[in-house]
This record gives sequence, C-alpha cells and structure tokens, in this order.
Amino acid sequence: MDVAERAGVSKSLVSLVLRDSPRVSDERRQRVLKVVEEMGFELNLAARSLATRDSGTIGVLVSDMHNPWAFDVADAARTVLEEAGHTVLFSAVTAAGRGVDQSILQAFRDLRVAGLLVVGTVPDKAPFSRAVSGGAVVFAGGGPDYIDTADVVRSDDAMGLTMVVEHLIAQGHENIVHLGGLGGSVGRERVDGYSAAMEEHGLSRHIRVVDADFFQQSGYVAAQRALGSSRSKHQRPTALACINDLAAFGAMTAADERGIEVAVTGYDNIALGAMPRLGLTTVDPDSSTIGVTGAKTLLERIHGEGSGFVHHSVTPKLVVRTSSLLGL
Repeated sequence: MDVAERAGVSKSLVSLVLRDSPRVSDERRQRVLKVVEEMGFELNLAARSLATRDSGTIGVLVSDMHNPWAFDVADAARTVLEEAGHTVLFSAVTAAGRGVDQSILQAFRDLRVAGLLVVGTVPDKAPFSRAVSGGAVVFAGGGPDYIDTADVVRSDDAMGLTMVVEHLIAQGHENIVHLGGLGGSVGRERVDGYSAAMEEHGLSRHIRVVDADFFQQSGYVAAQRALGSSRSKHQRPTALACINDLAAFGAMTAADERGIEVAVTGYDNIALGAMPRLGLTTVDPDSSTIGVTGAKTLLERIHGEGSGFVHHSVTPKLVVRTSSLLGL
C-alpha cells in the first residue's frame, strides 16, 4: 500500500506535500505527513524514476541562460506543471560553442522523465526526442523550425517587428535599421517582419539589416556599425529596431558613447527594460501565455490526449516607453 492510498488522497497531492507546496491545506498536509512518518517513507527521485517510465518528473530545458525572457517562460510553465503534481527539474541545454549539451540530455534520459519542455531556440529537435524515447517534447518560444514535426508554442515574431516599424514610422522615422538577423529562425522571422513593414510603407530604400544576435555585446557592435563615424548626420539611421532587449541595451550604450540621439526598440519585455533610466520600448511576446500553453500542451501529450502536432501562435503586443519617443 502506498502513501496516497493509505492517506486517502491523490498521488499528485502527496507529491505537492513532499515538495512543501503552499497550495495544500494544513489538514491534508498533516494527514499525509502522518502516513509518511508511519510508513518510514523517504522520497528518492532517482529510484522512483528508474522504476517506472511514468516518473512524474518533467524536465524544463532553457536554451539561453543569459536571457531573462527564457526564465519568464519557464517560471510560468513551472507553476502549471507543479499544480498537476509533477516534479520539475530545470537545466541549461546548450553548451558554449558546442550546441546541445548531450550530457544534460543523458541525465534526463537516465531519470526517465515523463516529458521535456524546451524553452528557446535549439538547432535540432532529434536529441530531445531521443532523451524521452520518442515521448512527449514541446518547444516553447523558439522559431518555426519544427511546426510540422513537433508541438510548438511561440510568439508571432514577424507581427512583433511589424508593430515596431509602424510605431517608429508614426513617430516620424523613415531611416530605420534593424539590428538582428542572426540567432536562427527567430532572427529570420523578425527580419521578415521588419522588411515587410518597411516595404508596405514605401520605405524599401531604407531597408538595412546589420547582423546581431541575442546578446548585449552583439547589439553594441552592430550599433557601432550602423552609426559609423563615416556617416553624416543625414545618412545615419534615426531609429534602431533591435532583435531583442539585450541587444537594445548594447545599442543604447553605443549611441551614448558616440553622443548620438537615436530611437531604440527591443523585443521580449524583460523587467530590466522598464527601469525609468532605460525606458525601453519593446515587444511583449506574452511570455506567461507561452509558458502556460507550453506546459498544458506537454501535459496533454503525457496523458495521450490530442492527435497531430499543434502550433500555438501567441499574439505579441507593443509596449511603448521613452526610448522610441525621441525628437527628430
């Protein structure tokens, strides 16, 4: 007889009690703990995982440990997964310069996790499927790479950059440069949104993409190139639409060092951008919805629900702050 049966509660409730979840009433907590003590029960996650494929453990793998956006998605997912009675284990999944960290996937394979939620862009989905022996894997917040072959929950990146360009045009900007294009399919999608919006408004002659990825230093270097000293004031861009918030912070630093006033926008709406001294105009991809939807989709797969792969496209919104409201 196990703890749940003897205490007359569900296995998920026992799991919540053992993790000291605040979502359990005192009366039920004491009932479970009393049975645990009587049975001399000890939680051994590894042993339990090896004993059954339905371990109750779910892995949440983050592709970029440097970007706070990924943790916003992961944290929203964690709440849903834990409320469903699962133990959640977090880890980075990419190793610097080496792509997917196979040792991490081997660890999750050894634990026989019930499923994986992969947050952010990864170069190949195959290793993740192997880690769960073809079981449940959901990709959240990355690009459109696997839409036809895996469950994907992601922001509409092209729409987000379209919103940015239209906002900047409304502020009187025409010479708008996009710092981005790198970082896989997410970067390409954002370039597509930028280019299409510029063309739509008759600004094809001003389309310019300066290579940058999702890191602050990359945004700094790209902005230095875009604002190069060889360009006259009339040739320089008046606005920099950056691939994400971290790149935008780098662009702001480059502009400040050169003493150039230029509108700057980002993407992701991380908390730091809301600080008054930064006041970054950005695209909010609705990280919470991405995380919650990704977690719910994963739970459905674990329980054998649904058929065919799903693609949930989450609608972003523009958050306007002072960084894009500079006078021309």
